[in-house]
Amino acid sequence: MAAVKIQRRHPPKNTGKSPDAVGPSPGQRLRQAREAMGMEIATVAEQLHLSRVMVHALEEENYEILPARVFVRGYYRNFARLVGAPVDLVLEEFGQLCPEGEDCSVPPAVAQGIRKEIHSSHGLVRLVTWLIVIALITVFGLWWKSHLDKKSLEEARTAQAAVAAEVEDISPAVAAAPVQSAPDAPLASPPPETEKEPPEAVEEAAISTPEADNSVAPEESEAPAPLEEVAQQAAMQPRVVLSFSGDCWVDVRDSSRSFKLVGRRQAGEKYELKGKPPYKMVLGNARNVSITIDGSPFDLAPHTKGNVAKLTFNPANN
Repeated sequence: MAAVKIQRRHPPKNTGKSPDAVGPSPGQRLRQAREAMGMEIATVAEQLHLSRVMVHALEEENYEILPARVFVRGYYRNFARLVGAPVDLVLEEFGQLCPEGEDCSVPPAVAQGIRKEIHSSHGLVRLVTWLIVIALITVFGLWWKSHLDKKSLEEARTAQAAVAAEVEDISPAVAAAPVQSAPDAPLASPPPETEKEPPEAVEEAAISTPEADNSVAPEESEAPAPLEEVAQQAAMQPRVVLSFSGDCWVDVRDSSRSFKLVGRRQAGEKYELKGKPPYKMVLGNARNVSITIDGSPFDLAPHTKGNVAKLTFNPANN
């Protein structure tokens, strides 16, 4: 019989890369281009008017310590032009790594692992969240309505019981009072003229009447006091206004995260801060924005570096 040769197939080698692995990320591409040109991080930081820590964070894609997404995109554009990397490709890779409208402060390693898991169900999760919120609001509204109805019913019963008690107290007294008929008596003679009040007593009564009316005036004059207290409380909060003389990217958030002003602003726009101080501010093109506190200008120069102002702002302390 002819010998049959058996060929063994060896399993493919593990290269350490996942099947859907792609090219380098924007930070890696910029670092490779910088090293190819022989440039140090300090040189890049000086040319871009950034700190070494921020340049290192751009290469490592550590968005936790970087400002808002719009500023990071601008930094990547300038970085790519400086080291000769393709600008459009770097921005496209950054857009895939940190899509517009998402929070990029999550560490890149974690974000890359979970983005694919939640992206497909993101809309469903948002829908379920809104349904839960609406259900909670509805339940609370029904509970509050029943609470008010119950309270009104109790007040009505209490008032009805009080009226019934007053009627019971009056009824026995009316029933026990004897009915007496007036005896026949001669007509009473008119009172003598000596019993009439003298003119002096009438004049005193007329004079005393305005004094009795004036005694009520002090109590009525105290009514506007709550309005004065409301005005004083409103005046305690300084009025802060941001005015723009040109294009400017802003990221302003208050301490309670109930107020934020994020995005691009144009010349002629004005915004008054309505949140709870202190405010965290990042202002791009800081030369195009001015801040006033109750009409007085606030100096941004000490907080500006490379035409970007970053500060924690409390109008009550400035």
